[in-house]
Amino acid sequence: MKAIRIHGAGDVRLEEIELADPEPGEVLIRVRATGICGTDVEILDGTMAYFTRGMAQYPVVPGHEWVGEVASLGAAVSGFEVGDHVVGECCVSCGTCDLCKSGNYHRCLSRTETGILNRDGAFAEYMLFPAAFLHKISKQVDLRAAAMVEPTAIAFNGVKAGQVTPRDKLAIYGDGPIGLLLLLVAKEFGAKRIAVIGATPDRLALAAKLGADLVIDAFNQDVAAELSQHFGQPDVSIETTGVPDAASTAIVNTVPGGRVVLQGLFGGRKLNDFDLDQIVINDLSVKGALGSPGIWPDVISLIEQGRIDPLPIATHSIALQDFATGIDLVTSRKGIKVIAVQETANP
Repeated sequence: MKAIRIHGAGDVRLEEIELADPEPGEVLIRVRATGICGTDVEILDGTMAYFTRGMAQYPVVPGHEWVGEVASLGAAVSGFEVGDHVVGECCVSCGTCDLCKSGNYHRCLSRTETGILNRDGAFAEYMLFPAAFLHKISKQVDLRAAAMVEPTAIAFNGVKAGQVTPRDKLAIYGDGPIGLLLLLVAKEFGAKRIAVIGATPDRLALAAKLGADLVIDAFNQDVAAELSQHFGQPDVSIETTGVPDAASTAIVNTVPGGRVVLQGLFGGRKLNDFDLDQIVINDLSVKGALGSPGIWPDVISLIEQGRIDPLPIATHSIALQDFATGIDLVTSRKGIKVIAVQETANP
């Protein structure tokens, strides 16, 4: 079968790969659609934190945002049939440690992460995946929307971590896919008002179209002044960009007693000269939000019901072999969510 494989920084190849039969507990999946994430960009350019810290190794088949079709089942697999449409969680844990048993399997020290951390991903015609981390999704859901279950689950986890309620004003830092999906999820949660702070005019225009009450161009407007004049201090701020200055801005502009959620990875960049007393004096809660544990059935249901529709964010569809073109669309910010859609595949 054909697969995209990254061998190191800047070294991406379309290769023929042999795939074994599914082992007990595994499912062979014909991949139907896979989204390009900023993490894939970081893996390709060599800056992704897991790789720079020595936690993950090349080569790797990227792709953790995907939907596929069950092609065959390994022994001892139940609950799935050939032809089912399925999506798979990014985090695949051991299932036996104390963290896993407590429901915090995304923190498992032995975990793999699909297409990222010591597990090949879905930029391939077929993939093997453990049934325990698969979820069925209706065939009526557009393949591109189904491929965005994973980033929508990330956004859902961010809103959940921020404990967003209908009483809260929410500021979202970042106008990329996660920022825009946070907007959609927060609206479903009933947030009182939502501001999106970004740097790309067409993405901010889309945020306004999707229901943001205020959009702020961080490159051309004073974020603090715009919030003060048109929004007020947010009760919750969620930072998605992985830019230290954005994290600082989020912290200093959140209302005393408010919550700040950090979802972007900073790639080793430090927040220098930040006055930590801001957090203590203003009684802020600052929390990291990793992964999307335990929420996939809820997210799938919301997408199946049409209560959250991620399709407006899917700006480009490409073929599997055009992965490098897709990366260029993402890095140039011409594309928001770029998805490789496969109509046919050969084992």
